[in-house]
Amino acid sequence: MTLLLSAHTEALHAARTSGEFAAVISALDTDMNSAIGRKAELEKAEDKAIFGDGDLAEVRADLAACISEIALYEKAIEGADIRRIEAAKNEAAIDIEALGKDAKAKAADLSKRWRRVAGLIEEVRGELFECDALKRSLMATDGDFERARRPDLRINLNSVRREAMAGKRAASPERLSRSAVLVDKTLLSFLSLGGPLDGRATVRASLNPTVRKGDTHHPGQGEEA
Repeated sequence: MTLLLSAHTEALHAARTSGEFAAVISALDTDMNSAIGRKAELEKAEDKAIFGDGDLAEVRADLAACISEIALYEKAIEGADIRRIEAAKNEAAIDIEALGKDAKAKAADLSKRWRRVAGLIEEVRGELFECDALKRSLMATDGDFERARRPDLRINLNSVRREAMAGKRAASPERLSRSAVLVDKTLLSFLSLGGPLDGRATVRASLNPTVRKGDTHHPGQGEEA
């Protein structure tokens, strides 16, 4: 019996992970089931030997050895399962620590990227201010060209902007949070016709002002209706 369990004992001593302990338990369980099968056959042989068909003493000795073998397997399986459970708990703790380290690393990367976003936004604002100053300067020269009767020298500001901002747009990821989708749409609106930077949007807004509730002025006494 000791020889039968020796291979399992070596594997059990070498096992470190829950998976390795589970493999040893599976092997022990397979051998134990074989021993249980032999026990059933020996019990039948014992019944026959009682009635003179076989050596009763020998059969009973083999049966006792088989029962002891099964008990050893059961004890080994029980001990291996305890160690498997302990190993699984340790592995779970290690997994949590690894997950925590990964979360910290991602948080650091996220902070770095948000800083870049903030820097890019400030850079865009600066460029927008410069663009606005140049646009206002060009708009001021329109009057000079009109007075000089040289409308051909006027600059179409919308065409300049649209040509400069034309081009392929980066595709959005398939999975985006609602806030990211909203921000992405807002950013793309600056590149689109009719967007905040499009002169026609300003014209439409001036022709179709939105009257908000509470903004309507009712003339009082002394005021013209």
